[in-house]
This record gives sequence, C-alpha cells and structure tokens, in this order.
Amino acid sequence: MSFTDYIKKMLTGQSRSSDSADHAASQTASQLAEKSGPTLLAIDTASTSLTTAVLINGEVKGELFANMERGQAEHLMSFIAESLEKAGIGFDAVDGIAVTVGPGAFTGMRIGLATARALGLARKIPVVGVSSLEAVAYGVSERDQQGRNILVALDSKRNEIFAQAFDGKKRPLSTPECVAPRQALMMAPPGDTILAGDATPRLLTAAAHAPDAFYDCTAHSLPRAGNVALIAASRWESGENLAPVPMYLRAPDARRIEDQGPQKKK
Repeated sequence: MSFTDYIKKMLTGQSRSSDSADHAASQTASQLAEKSGPTLLAIDTASTSLTTAVLINGEVKGELFANMERGQAEHLMSFIAESLEKAGIGFDAVDGIAVTVGPGAFTGMRIGLATARALGLARKIPVVGVSSLEAVAYGVSERDQQGRNILVALDSKRNEIFAQAFDGKKRPLSTPECVAPRQALMMAPPGDTILAGDATPRLLTAAAHAPDAFYDCTAHSLPRAGNVALIAASRWESGENLAPVPMYLRAPDARRIEDQGPQKKK
C-alpha cells in the first residue's frame, strides 16, 4: 500500500472494521463532550527508534515504541493507525500533530516531518515541532532529578554528541549543540547534574575526573511520543512550539565531503 493510499484510508476510516469504527465513534463523542486541551497525535522518528502516541484530555494513550534504526518509513503509518485505534479515536478527531524536529538522524528527521506535514495538510490541522533533547529531559522523573540540573546527550553516530542543559524545572539552560563529550559537560552549571540520553555512557566516561558530580538516571534514553505530545500540549495555546522544520546541528556527511573540495592527485 502506498503512502498516499494509507493517508486516504485513515481520513475515510476505511482502515477500521465497521464494529471497531462504531465503537471508536462512540468513544470519541464521549471524549469530546468532556474535552480538556487539544487531542494530539505525536510522532518521533528522529533517532534510532520509532514511537507514536495520542494525547486526549491531557492523558497519553496508545503509545507505541520500538527500537528501529532502519525501516521507519515502512512502519510509521501502521504505528500511527495502531496508536489511534488503541486510543479509541479516528484521525478525524485529532486537533494537531506534534513531531520531533531533531537533533538526530537526517533520514529519520525527514521521515517524521514529511509524514506529519502530509497528514496535517490532508486534514488542514496544525503541525508543531518539539526538540528531541527536550523530549528526553521531560522524561526524567522527579525521583531521579530531585531538583538537580539535567544534561541530555544524544548519540550523533560520530565523535561528537548532541547535547543541551536544563535546569531543575526542565527549562533550557543552553542551546542545543553538537560537541565533544568533555565540551558537553561544560554546558551544565556547577553542581550535581543528572545525565539522560543514549550518549550518557560517553558522558560518564568523560566525567570520571570532573570536579562536579554527574549521575545516571532511569529515564528512557530516547524520546517517547507521549512526552512529545505533553510538551506540545503545554504550549498549544501560547504558540511556543517549534516550527516543524529539521534542527540540523551538523552538516550532512555528503556536504562535508563536498566542502573539502577536489582531492589532489599524488
């Protein structure tokens, strides 16, 4: 089934059986009667995973997650359909789409953003962006954090890492950067800091002789769609969400090769 056909089926409700469609319609009517906040579909494909979720009345439903370094484009639409089905609503009940904009894998970012834009255009609903780094920080529990600063580090699959520091209330203390692990440690203010993200092991190694204390945590090391939805919903009315465009912190490998210019023959 083509991408376009899948969108058409979602828009017309053909992907569900008549019984499940009737049940979903009944649930949707009940949920809309007591609606509080936007109903959002959230997508993340910017890292080495695929995750989708639906937010209804401030509650995350139908969240799916799978480690997936490749094949996200082939599986994303089925994940979306399953999340909607588990949440008990049709795509016509969604008010907007929240999608991670990176930093992350170039291909993954493009897959998520292209899909979100296509679905948003088809339904004429807003598409908003959320930082992958902030989504990971949002997942740090109060029990782990205990008011301490957070330093999120995501693997760039190169020598550098994607990093950003957040304060005790998970507000950004720095801009997202692509830096070496030792440089990332300097992004955190003095004092104890919680480390989160899939590049945490690299930071812990670099922090072995650091003057401040850095701690690992139990938070998910990659973004979760539920957290993406919650962040987007908290900024829905104020319009403070990011634009749905890729957050590039380093040049694509192809561009880096081009920038080197022609190689001299020996």
